[in-house]
Amino acid sequence: MSFAAVVFYLAAAVAPPSRSGAKHITPVKKTAAAPADEYFGPLKLSPLSVRTSIDKLGRAYQARTKSDHDILHQAADLETALRLWRHQYPRDPWLAPTAYHLAQLYAEVQTPEARKHATAMLKYVDAYFGSSRYGHDARLRLAQGFPALEAESPVQPSPAPSAVLDASATASPAPAGSGVPATPAATPTAAAQ
Repeated sequence: MSFAAVVFYLAAAVAPPSRSGAKHITPVKKTAAAPADEYFGPLKLSPLSVRTSIDKLGRAYQARTKSDHDILHQAADLETALRLWRHQYPRDPWLAPTAYHLAQLYAEVQTPEARKHATAMLKYVDAYFGSSRYGHDARLRLAQGFPALEAESPVQPSPAPSAVLDASATASPAPAGSGVPATPAATPTAAAQ
């Protein structure tokens, strides 16, 4: 697909529905739900991949294994796929919850840039899915605003699985009288008969 075609599809997917009743670009597909083997965006993500990737980014943010910049960059790719998905399957019942879930991810990240994305995504949910429960929740969230940004803990690299296993194998008992139970070095096994 040429660059001009991608820009055209993104522009059509991003444009909110007209309030005046004027028709916007008609969707490509007529079915309600996107098939599981249809892929969207530059990363060629299926609808299920978009949903699970949002969850994965949320876990990475909570565990602080990815920087805020990396999370926002990857979330932007998911947003592109979501908008293209909505353009082709505007009646897909999974669109509203997925878009709202992405807005929640943006709102959780404690940076001004993430808050701008969260606001834009909540407005997107309201514009396209306003009659749904998610549209209602988006309007409430926009009316409430966001709490003040908080300091975040530093990003921690994921521990190597072998390092975790080595640490538990070399655990030593706590000193007597410390009030800390001893850590077993290994799990006992049943004796052979």
